[in-house]
Amino acid sequence: MLRLRTVLLLSTCATVTAWADVLLQDDFDDGDALGWHEASLVEFDVVDGMYRMYGGYEQNHGISFNGDLDGYMSVPDYSAVCLILPETGTFFGMMARFSQDVGANVMLVASLPHQALMLYRWNWTGITLLDQAAFEVAPGNAFRMRFEVSGTTFSGRAWTGGTEPGVWMVSASDTLSGPGSLALFCAGLSDVSLCCLFDDVEVCGPPAALEGSTWGALKAAVTIGRTADGGAILPRTVGTLLDLEAGRSERGGSS
Repeated sequence: MLRLRTVLLLSTCATVTAWADVLLQDDFDDGDALGWHEASLVEFDVVDGMYRMYGGYEQNHGISFNGDLDGYMSVPDYSAVCLILPETGTFFGMMARFSQDVGANVMLVASLPHQALMLYRWNWTGITLLDQAAFEVAPGNAFRMRFEVSGTTFSGRAWTGGTEPGVWMVSASDTLSGPGSLALFCAGLSDVSLCCLFDDVEVCGPPAALEGSTWGALKAAVTIGRTADGGAILPRTVGTLLDLEAGRSERGGSS
């Protein structure tokens, strides 16, 4: 497989004036994904220095989360950026303040069927579209995504090329307040495989939020809840909900 990415030479925190400290950073060049907690039943590995989630069929979404404090974020406000290379599937992106212990999460995804960047809130029973903006998505074409949360505001943008745009493409307010974790996410159509690669993950926090910390602590393992079959305790409906929502949109229905 050809590796399609641009090398992240400098911390992107320097380009975002409100965020000074690097809380979490992983380019997967060490060949592993230690510290990442895989919360779904698809397959995960590191291929050519990129973190891959693939498979599907029985479970049509992949989620892997991390943070600077044993898998969780130490602060509730942060700005996350990563490179995403979609190969198979429908939705590719991240979740901020992600938690398996609350009934809702907020996700930023690039949607292949919608050709859009979409901000969603999903819970145990349904999914709500918060905001969207046109964005071209194609299998095999890498792009970068930034997801930022500050107070009650969730903001996102995506771009190709080396220059990050200075304006947000989508934004919404939400009551989700706990620090949670930064999660990588991919979903496929029901009973259809998915494959997406992630790279150059970086999460920046407020100034002096993490004085004296080192990357060594970020690779620590954490025990998470497991189901009887060994899977993480997580609602398995998120990929299906996105699938259904995409179908409604294509048929002209409302979100």
